[in-house]
Parts: sequence; C-alpha cells; structure tokens
Amino acid sequence: MSESGRRLRSVTQLSFFAADDHVPEPADLAGALAARGQSTLTDAHAQVSVALDAPWRADALVALLTEAGLDPVRSDADPDGRCTVSTARSAALVPVVRRWRRGAVSAVPEGWSPSAGALRVWFLTAGRITPGGIVELGIDAGAEHHAPRRAALASALERVGIRTTYVGPKGGGPLLRLGTARARTRLAQNIGAAPAGVPEEWWPG
Repeated sequence: MSESGRRLRSVTQLSFFAADDHVPEPADLAGALAARGQSTLTDAHAQVSVALDAPWRADALVALLTEAGLDPVRSDADPDGRCTVSTARSAALVPVVRRWRRGAVSAVPEGWSPSAGALRVWFLTAGRITPGGIVELGIDAGAEHHAPRRAALASALERVGIRTTYVGPKGGGPLLRLGTARARTRLAQNIGAAPAGVPEEWWPG
C-alpha cells in the first residue's frame, strides 16, 4: 500500500474509533455552541441551553447529557414538539463556555477543530438531511449576517475534512450545507451510528 493510502486508511480508522468508542463529555457541548446553543457563565458555573425542533432530538440529547454527567432539564414541548433542553449549572462547563466567549459575546475559538463528540452534538441539535440526501448543519439564526462567525465555522469543519457551503435565510438557512458525498461520508464517520430511537433515515450514514 502507498504512503498516501496508509494515511487515508489511518484517518478513516481513527474516525470510526472516535465515533464508536467516544464517551460523552462536557467538551462535546462545543457542538451545541457552534450551532444554536445559548450559554450563561459565572466564575464558578456555566450552563448550556438548546432550543430543539423535534422530540427525537430532545430524547437523544437528554440521554447524551445524562451520560456526560450534566443533569439535563427538559422543558414542556409545544404542540409541534419543540422544547428546550438545558444542562444543570456546572463547573465542568466553565472552560467550554469560556472558550466560546469573547467578552460577553459568543465567538468561535480561534483555530477550533470540532471533535467527533462535538460534531455529533452539532448534528443532533441542528442537523438535518434533505429529501435529496443533502446534509445540512444549522447555525445561529442571530448571526446570519455575521460573516466572520460563519466563515470560522466553515473553516473549522474543513480542518476535519468536511467542506461546506453557506446557505442564507432565503435558502432555508442560516446553515452550512455538505454538498459532496465525501463531506457527508466524513461527517458520518465522525458522528457514528444514530442514537437509540432515532430512525436511520434521519441520521447520516
């Protein structure tokens, strides 16, 4: 096997290892902050809250946060199934949230490369698959005109081999679209199998 082939095989094996064996941890909440999560921060504690548009997202996120030791609280759902899931106030989240702050403003950390766990949370909270099979990752609706933030998120994804195209509100966004099979495969390798109870057609793979 050529050297380039060995490198590609090694990267793929590491991706599947990360997806299959990763235990949820507080750092994975970077994926929620990259998408549409909101945070609060004090010197001693931090909290992350995410508004979700479907019960399956809430079920899976509650299970993930419980496994990470973050004691989630789920609000009552509205008639369309929308609700909010929040972590407890936790000292373990302080370094995560602080890294995603620039003063009092949310900001993508310089040079951030999303881990497999963060990518899983990002898709879980704000990802979708279109009827045509295209994968899209939602980003903060309040930042649709904030080019530096969305450019930073696109660059972060590209660092882990996932190329995207920005789509604005007129196209159903704001979101980052994975327009190639290679990008979709790379994401699927990283985030692993669908959480329990989530239909496979709703999950990349």
